[in-house]
Amino acid sequence: MNLDESYTRALERTPTLPTDEQAEVAARYARTRDPRDADRLVLGNLRLVVKVARELGPHRRDLMDLVQEGNAGLAQAVQRFDPRRGVKLSTYAVFWIRAYIMRYLMTTSRMVSCASTREGRRRFFDRTLPGEDRSLDAPARSERDGDWTAGRAVVDLMPDDDGHRPDVLCEEREYNDRVRRVVAAFRPTLDERRRGILDMRLLREKPARLADVGKRFAVSGERVRQLEAGVRRDLRSLMAAAVGDRARAAA
Repeated sequence: MNLDESYTRALERTPTLPTDEQAEVAARYARTRDPRDADRLVLGNLRLVVKVARELGPHRRDLMDLVQEGNAGLAQAVQRFDPRRGVKLSTYAVFWIRAYIMRYLMTTSRMVSCASTREGRRRFFDRTLPGEDRSLDAPARSERDGDWTAGRAVVDLMPDDDGHRPDVLCEEREYNDRVRRVVAAFRPTLDERRRGILDMRLLREKPARLADVGKRFAVSGERVRQLEAGVRRDLRSLMAAAVGDRARAAA
């Protein structure tokens, strides 16, 4: 289904925010909470909401309802976004947009009917929240004092279809993308031998033996170990600068 024509026209007149400008506005809003910056961030990402809504309900007659729910999720993402975590606003917002649209889809499905087969009913109830209905904006319950969930809403911790929490998945994707970019930029700066050590020892799930690497490059296993230490040190420094303390802890 197409969007409402008046909404489509309004969307076409709404400017988007370039990535660098969006990051600047988001950082400023986190400091000042200026509502004008919040408006710019929301308006600049309205097209993202439409994209997600089309993906989740491509043939639904109530596409505009999905868009409106997604807009509410986008507004929540802007309010809760913390640029210090190293995640782009658009990446973070997708999870909030999806959560609000999925809440709408689950609610309307529950109001109409469940699937008619036993397996369909099982899948339906497996995908909904157990127990009594709770607001996705309600504070998450913590089992321990000082738990990291303090101050987070239920929707922050809802798993996706693979069982991953949205906030963790969001950070993991952003972190992995940054690591890949660092490695891709670092690799061409190495000579052939060090590049081989990077590929065979540091980037493989199961590293090659020192002796095998040494044999390939006509050096001793001890020399490979020394070269590897240097490559690891340089890579660790680059990663720490690009992705922060997490890279230092993991290296």
